[in-house]
Amino acid sequence: MGGATRPSPSGAYGKRVETIVEQETGPELSLSRPSIELDVGGSDFLLRGKFEDWESGLAFGPDLDRVNVRLAIDATSGVRTGPSLFAFHSRNVQPEGNGSYRALGTFTGPQGARSTEIFIENPPGHTALVALTFTARKQDFGDGWHDLIQNAVPFVGRGEEGPVRSAHAWLIAPDLAAA
Repeated sequence: MGGATRPSPSGAYGKRVETIVEQETGPELSLSRPSIELDVGGSDFLLRGKFEDWESGLAFGPDLDRVNVRLAIDATSGVRTGPSLFAFHSRNVQPEGNGSYRALGTFTGPQGARSTEIFIENPPGHTALVALTFTARKQDFGDGWHDLIQNAVPFVGRGEEGPVRSAHAWLIAPDLAAA
């Protein structure tokens, strides 16, 4: 057997490995959507940051421009830059029991700042997820409205008792067996 020739330094397929990697990771794809900026502190609760990983649920009433918004936010998804869907600042936080809090503060969006109340749920156990529930208008989010409704999970109505929130694995803490 004669000596087999090895591929040239440019690679077996005629391209350098670096070129292939650059093609795959080249210019960053802009897949991110606006983040949620929170500065909430009081009582025994503190949450501060700009978070990019969130999911939304919406309940529409008779006025389609007014919605009940429910957001699940991963508190480990902090970012430093980029646009915000909205910001919320509060130092008036009251515990409601079972990891729930009522925060009165300032909601700031493209329409400017306004006072609002946000209900915050911090599921029991060791989790980085936080759920926010509040009432808003379509105009409160400006062009970000499309980001809010893009992957929204609608609430299911149930007569006079109010909306029923669809169950999601990220909102329910799993039961863990004792060792």
